[in-house]
Amino acid sequence: MNMNPSRRQFIQLLSTGMLAGTLSNLHARDTQDWYQNITRRVSELGDQGPLRLLIPQGSGPCVRAGTDAFTSMTGVECIIREVPVDEINVELVLQAHNKDSTVDVALPATFGLPDLVEARAIMALDELADKYQPSGFSDGYLYRKGDHYRDHLYGYQTDGDAYLLFYNKRMLEDPAEQTAFEQEHGRPLGIATSWQELDEMMAFFHRPAEKQYGGCLFRNAGYLVWEWWARFHAKGYYPLQDDMTPNINNAAGIEALQELIAASRWQSPNSRTNGLFENWDDFAQDNVFCNIGWGGTQKHMMSLPSMRDNLVHSPLPGIAGDDSKQGMGYFNWGWNYTVSAQSTRSELAYLLTIFCTSPTISTLAVRQPSGFFDPFREAHYEDSEVQSVYGQSFLDAHRQSLANCLPDFYISGQGSYLDALRQQILAAFSGEVDAARALDICTQRWNHVTRRLGARQQSAEWSSLKSAYPEALQALLRER
Repeated sequence: MNMNPSRRQFIQLLSTGMLAGTLSNLHARDTQDWYQNITRRVSELGDQGPLRLLIPQGSGPCVRAGTDAFTSMTGVECIIREVPVDEINVELVLQAHNKDSTVDVALPATFGLPDLVEARAIMALDELADKYQPSGFSDGYLYRKGDHYRDHLYGYQTDGDAYLLFYNKRMLEDPAEQTAFEQEHGRPLGIATSWQELDEMMAFFHRPAEKQYGGCLFRNAGYLVWEWWARFHAKGYYPLQDDMTPNINNAAGIEALQELIAASRWQSPNSRTNGLFENWDDFAQDNVFCNIGWGGTQKHMMSLPSMRDNLVHSPLPGIAGDDSKQGMGYFNWGWNYTVSAQSTRSELAYLLTIFCTSPTISTLAVRQPSGFFDPFREAHYEDSEVQSVYGQSFLDAHRQSLANCLPDFYISGQGSYLDALRQQILAAFSGEVDAARALDICTQRWNHVTRRLGARQQSAEWSSLKSAYPEALQALLRER
């Protein structure tokens, strides 16, 4: 019998015990039992599917690494449909209101789970987890803050999307540039420990007459808000007070927005319009000093001989004035295995979900060089093929970031809050209003969203999210 590569790799991993000693006190034998139990459970259900999956463009190789092995073990066929990365959450909501929907498992962006729950697009998984999730399954997970909403389980993180800084190594380590920079700024040229230092370096390397640019940081409407969010937290503030009073239109918020706008002068000409994949192509021209991106960015760069050995990575700059100079992790995307609320075979769908996010299968997924799932379990960082796909510089910075990561804005109405912020950042960016006025307007709109959804409910959700901030950040962040 001819087996596909995923099936062969899977059997090899289990039979050789390759993952033994890397699974946070679990052993390869334990995981082998998991897969045998899943196969038995599928057989007991007597449901041969097929299972239909809705996934984001670019994740196909990662998802198929799991579904191919699942089909080989259980006989259940998996039918996959890909949609653009920026459209999958909307498509899932549309499917929730389509009586003819055939989606069983979907992989939406993690930041959208609260709104997907409110739209009744995905189902709570608590009862299924009690019934089927193996003991110790979550051991070794580095980030699961986005899987829960209002104390219920709705998904399984399958992609460790920590925002990282990418530096052009050739420029950063050029002796002549280092000498000139230190003469100009009175400090060595190196990894930025603050946003101010990063802005100074981008300005220094920005030489458009030579077709060289300081950065290609996202400036499009969809992604711009993430950089402000990181810059604002680095000022040392929470975005909300405990009673949901917005905390963004203070001096720190205004300064963060002004600095973001000023830094736009040092970006490549295409930054305003670059989407995800265009950004990668822009940075890969080898004429840009720095970029912000995720593991997918790194996988793309590693596929290019001119870039794979020309990168230095670090977490984002941390809290201003923090003597430890610790960088800040920020998780602002990621893909999540969820079960559609419309599925007629939810138990089978759930079994596929835990199969694909289990230690061995998720290692196969993260290994895929042409798929954009990134490490999210401790075991992934110890795998030699994962190390080859990503490179050690990236993995070191990524692990540091993911283990101590600022969560995204996981509360009800997330889309409404961030759309209001996004609109006002763009208004200030275009000069329609100044930074102070933009954030005042955003504050008014946030207050409206809170009143519409209920201040008591929103305060409770914010309190829960706030407690999920890393302890090291909690000790440094403050309210107005």
